[in-house]
Amino acid sequence: MQNFFDVLVRYETELWAMVDDRLAAAGAVSLAKLEALRVVDRHTGRCRVHEVSVDLSITVGAASKLVDRIARAGLVRREPNPQDRRSALVVLTPAGADALAFAAEVATRALGDHLDLPGVDVAALTDGLAVLRARLAAETSPEAEA
Repeated sequence: MQNFFDVLVRYETELWAMVDDRLAAAGAVSLAKLEALRVVDRHTGRCRVHEVSVDLSITVGAASKLVDRIARAGLVRREPNPQDRRSALVVLTPAGADALAFAAEVATRALGDHLDLPGVDVAALTDGLAVLRARLAAETSPEAEA
């Protein structure tokens, strides 16, 4: 089991670096910024920092710093949240939508080039990892500890 863990973690790290390098070479946003933009886009172009945190499995503090970076780059803007005055909405800008589209294309091409191997069923691997991730979430949820 430890070997599975070692291989999985190293693969994720190396895959992230490869995609991030391809994005940099193409002049696109970093993979971290792309992932944040994808979260905002999945939430119909506007969400709270909390959604970025949950969707990326990072702390709220880390998500806030990431949102600050993409806001400084003009890719999103913060707006008052009409439903909750204590929080702001993160809204995708036109420049952010363009950066997202370009970077997503570059990342998809990089992943496609890498994962296009005979005998490798990427859909089955994805499904298997989704099952493991759901199991881990169930085991670590506050309800599971009660």
